[in-house]
Amino acid sequence: MEVQTSNGVNTAYLSVQQTTSQKQAQQSQQTQTAETQQNTPDSMALNPAAQPADQVKLSSSVTVKNLDTVKAIEQMHTRMNQLVKGTRETNEALNKAAEQVNFMQGNLTSIIKNFPPFPIDSKERQELLMSYTSIRQEMMKMTIPQPPPPMYEQVKHEWDKTVGQNGQMLSSAVPALETTSSDTQVNEAAVQLENASAGLANLSSSVTKALIGG
Repeated sequence: MEVQTSNGVNTAYLSVQQTTSQKQAQQSQQTQTAETQQNTPDSMALNPAAQPADQVKLSSSVTVKNLDTVKAIEQMHTRMNQLVKGTRETNEALNKAAEQVNFMQGNLTSIIKNFPPFPIDSKERQELLMSYTSIRQEMMKMTIPQPPPPMYEQVKHEWDKTVGQNGQMLSSAVPALETTSSDTQVNEAAVQLENASAGLANLSSSVTKALIGG
């Protein structure tokens, strides 16, 4: 009886040991499999070619669209810079012309407001008129560049009143005077210069407003 009991215990013990060994082997295999999967890189990430074709096409379409947008903005800025540059050059010339007109006005004002009036043969009066003539000759040689076409079309009606097609001031806008010109002629010239000054200022404002869309 004791031998049989001992053999039964041994058999049960061996069975438990075998079961335990099998479980440990299974757990070890599962652990190795998990570690292998964890350490194996995603083939999709390493190989872009393995990605779906639709996803690749979508990415390419987006980047092309963004590139086209940037190019369009760049072209717009380039065009805008050209318009600004042309408008600045026009305004610089208009400003110079306005300064000369104002200086000429000052000469005539000195004659008109002098009291008692200058005699026609007054040396000071003649010098003022000679200075007027010298500035006018310089102005007639000056070229005022037209603003870029988009702006010029908007201000053409004003432009033609003061500046000729050759870019030079109209002689009618800045009347000529001689050292022997009468006081009446001087007064008439002063009025014309006042109109020319206002015309240049308005023209400059119109060109600038055309640029900014005002």
